[in-house]
Amino acid sequence: MRIAIFSEVYWPMVSGVGVTLRRLADSLHAAGHAVRVYTATYPLPESGDRPEVHRSPSLPLFLYRDVQWAFPRHRELVRDVADFRPDVVHVATEFALGMAGLRVARELALPVVASAHTDYERYAARYGLDWALKPGWHYLRWFYGQAERVLCPSRIYEEHLQSRGILRTGIWTRGVDTVAFHPRHRDAAWRAALGVEPDDAVVTYVGRLAREKNLDLLLEAWQTVAPRYPGARLALVGRGPLEDEIRDHAIPGVELCGLLTGTRLSAAYASADLFAFPSVTETFGNVLLEAMASGLPSIVAAAGGVLDFAEHGRNAWLVAPSSVEAMVGGLERLLGDPALRRRLAAGALDTARLRRWDAIDELLFEEYRRVARAGRRLPRAA
Repeated sequence: MRIAIFSEVYWPMVSGVGVTLRRLADSLHAAGHAVRVYTATYPLPESGDRPEVHRSPSLPLFLYRDVQWAFPRHRELVRDVADFRPDVVHVATEFALGMAGLRVARELALPVVASAHTDYERYAARYGLDWALKPGWHYLRWFYGQAERVLCPSRIYEEHLQSRGILRTGIWTRGVDTVAFHPRHRDAAWRAALGVEPDDAVVTYVGRLAREKNLDLLLEAWQTVAPRYPGARLALVGRGPLEDEIRDHAIPGVELCGLLTGTRLSAAYASADLFAFPSVTETFGNVLLEAMASGLPSIVAAAGGVLDFAEHGRNAWLVAPSSVEAMVGGLERLLGDPALRRRLAAGALDTARLRRWDAIDELLFEEYRRVARAGRRLPRAA
């Protein structure tokens, strides 16, 4: 197969969507398929760009400076896609490049798969943009209506889209690399760098440092709990628009660890004693699954796509979403009960072992084949 992917976010930009799509490109290559990724322009490392990438000129998005807003050159994209000869166009974001993908697919009469990654309804609530929901859903119904298949990361989010009138949905769930994320990566040096003693607790969060992740709630809860555990640390791994604000507040016991990848990220997970995930905007929750594979018990807001695989008392400790009191109670319960943490960690490892990427990839590839064989092609423009 030959797959053309259109997305505003892609390597080297680090986000759930960007990492998922980079891993997808690697899997397509490994399985002998061809892939071309049409994305925005981001600062590149000295090693240069990835070979499958075509980049459109772009500028930082005013609401989210880490994300680039692309300005696709339509004729250039049409020529490049025509030369690539894809069987399927996969639009993974709903903005400028997603629209560009639909226009190219229409002009070249190619079938379209869309994937939904972001819960815009919950994002809007977090940023005070509720007024945009009605026109936003009107647009999304039109956008997703151009696709033969709309792939969702969880049953929870699929049901949400269906309730808003999005049809022809399917599931493209997520897996985890249980070699990269494993308890064996626990590192005493990592813990020592945080300034903890061997018996002190490290609570870790991994993800964007952004308002939609409910970090303000976690930090408020931490200020209540931390005085009872003087040597404990809350390690925040990632970067984002709240980073400077968190640094300026200088909350005791809170460590900003920055953006980590590769073995350093593996060590950050496995060297913790507890994973904290307060977000209520997740359509799946990749980082929670990585924490589980790393052998961590987790305290998790009981909302969104994480409920597809997080089970209270078996592999995670679920608390009421958006409640400081519930987060405080959960942290106190888990920090004070090592046996419960061990039980949750064992259940988490069992869950991660069942999330094999090869089986998940093959289901996605079969979706591509089905759409390529029988998918409705967008009619050519007049």
